[in-house]
Amino acid sequence: MTEKIEYSVVIRTIGKAGEKYRRLLDSVKALDPQPEEVIVVLPEGYDPPAEQLGTETFYFSPKGMVHQRQKGFEMCRSPYMLVCDDDVCFGPDFVKKLYTPIRDGLGKISAAPLYSFLPQKGIRAVIDCLSGAAAPTLFHRNRYVSVLNTSGYSYNRHLAKIRKYYMSQSLPGTCFFCETKAILEAGLEEEFWVDAQRYSSMEDQVLFYKAWLRGKKAVVVSDAVYEHLDAKTSTQGNRAPVLYAHRYNRTVFWKRFLYDRKKTAAGKAWCAAAYRYRLLCGAVLDRLAVLRGKYSKEDLEAIRQGLRDGKAFVRSAEYAALPKV
Repeated sequence: MTEKIEYSVVIRTIGKAGEKYRRLLDSVKALDPQPEEVIVVLPEGYDPPAEQLGTETFYFSPKGMVHQRQKGFEMCRSPYMLVCDDDVCFGPDFVKKLYTPIRDGLGKISAAPLYSFLPQKGIRAVIDCLSGAAAPTLFHRNRYVSVLNTSGYSYNRHLAKIRKYYMSQSLPGTCFFCETKAILEAGLEEEFWVDAQRYSSMEDQVLFYKAWLRGKKAVVVSDAVYEHLDAKTSTQGNRAPVLYAHRYNRTVFWKRFLYDRKKTAAGKAWCAAAYRYRLLCGAVLDRLAVLRGKYSKEDLEAIRQGLRDGKAFVRSAEYAALPKV
């Protein structure tokens, strides 16, 4: 007999994922058990997608990935929710696998590993490791992802093939399961600064790391599987704004969630040194990217302006007025 799970599916979309969104809807129709409700959140001014189940409820929020996500959280009336972007698909037993560790008290958020989210093996992975952007874990083999003082992360690529649970300080925001009360208590509505740029860079790390700091732990289920089809509807043709937002939001994340929370002068000094090291590596890599033709001079200026504006924001009265993490 199928275990009863009271949950809703909450989808964030701009209505343009096409066939990828159809595959998500097909996955939702096949879920066992079925959700109590399917909630679809679009930005104001956007039309609902042509692909529909016929039973979903549509809501609209101010434009921005964080605003859309928070609106979905607030509209959910079920005790649990499966939260999805519009370009994922999964099997019928997906929710059962993600619900189990939450039911058993291991965490408040659960997800499947998404190996495509990690640096792909090769020279790119080596560069990310040496620059402090993303490094294979050395000390936390029981975790999937740990956040570093550089504002990057360490990761565990070698999860058990049989079911095993790994704690995680961050996750891809593409698809996860959670307790509704817990995700609302994470306080994402205090982080709308993430949406101030044209691209909401680091919105997933902001959500999950803040939840972690507030005691809402995330668990990765090693034998749960989903596919990220990656419609890239938010980044197509937007390279310079995306690069700007990456640098701006990363600066604010580092200051708000890492540096400001250090309790000692030594802790702050070590955190600052780690971040300056990453900035130095980034400056060298960005210049090389221009020389190789990967970035234009306009891209490089967007990167530099993002850093300047991010630093200005964390010194502003608006930043000082943000609630403490």
